[in-house]
Amino acid sequence: MRRSTARKAELMGELYGRSIDEALRRAGSAAQVASVEQSLRTDGPDAGTRRLRVVAGDLDIELLPDRGLDIGQVRYRGVPLAWVSPTGWPRPGASGFGASFGGGLVTTCGLLSFGPPSSDAEGDHPQHGRYSGLSASVRRAEVGADAVVVEATVVEATVLGAHLELRRRVRVPLGEARIELRDEIVNRGAGPVEPMVLYHVNLGWPLVDEGTLLRSPAGRVLPRDAAAAAGAATWAEFPAPASEYPEQVFRHDLPADRRVSAEVVATSGLGIRIGFDTASLPAMFQWRVAQDDGSVLGVEPATAATILGRADARAAGLLRALAPGASWELGLDIDVIRDRSET
Repeated sequence: MRRSTARKAELMGELYGRSIDEALRRAGSAAQVASVEQSLRTDGPDAGTRRLRVVAGDLDIELLPDRGLDIGQVRYRGVPLAWVSPTGWPRPGASGFGASFGGGLVTTCGLLSFGPPSSDAEGDHPQHGRYSGLSASVRRAEVGADAVVVEATVVEATVLGAHLELRRRVRVPLGEARIELRDEIVNRGAGPVEPMVLYHVNLGWPLVDEGTLLRSPAGRVLPRDAAAAAGAATWAEFPAPASEYPEQVFRHDLPADRRVSAEVVATSGLGIRIGFDTASLPAMFQWRVAQDDGSVLGVEPATAATILGRADARAAGLLRALAPGASWELGLDIDVIRDRSET
């Protein structure tokens, strides 16, 4: 861990009732208020996988280098925000999607497909693509003057086929209870490629419970199938958990070329705001399951307005070509909404 030598005269924001600048001066070490540490799991289904733990004021964040630097559990003042499945995060390629989808705050789906398994001229694509089974090369992990920053590179490639490089930057500003995720996808291959990416933001109990509200920027919300149609009238309010609850998926039609945000707010007032740009992420899906053994609400910004896989996206004309050497910039801002009663 390295501390940046660059400083502002007085940094914005607060940590524990003091300005960031004063908090860092008073601390014997910056690690008292902000740190980033790497560890290796030694047992269980994810033995041998790396973890990066980022602590920045009220946020405690788990990053997963062997899952493309996706984001695992996140705690705000000790309260878990993300849904984590019972599978955990076994080593990439150890099992199929259903036995290895660990959830977490952000699972990246892509880079060539999301949705159910699909086949096209470029080959076979597993459920939600290959990205979350790829290991990242971590290039930077440090506490700076005003933020904790982690940067990594992930490559998805086949021999003489598609060759995509994703450069990910996770920045956690001090004193803001915010996570900034920025991705640059570069086509390193000789021919054009059509990336397809979805950010699977998974929120769980206690944030998600009966009465939790989803506030969407959509002008229209459409159910995917009959199971979703049964809950279409109440898509915005999370139902009471039941012993059996078929998963429901809704498509949210968004305004074009705008900065938008979706909010998930518990009855306590604690919540999450997910901000993104519809010029690069023009679609959003909602996934919910209200079962006694695990309530989950997914908010899923995406590059294409279909959740039915790559072949369906191609047939609908929803794929965009990325020329050799060209790049896309995608990303999310995830903010904690604080309960007004907090001090």
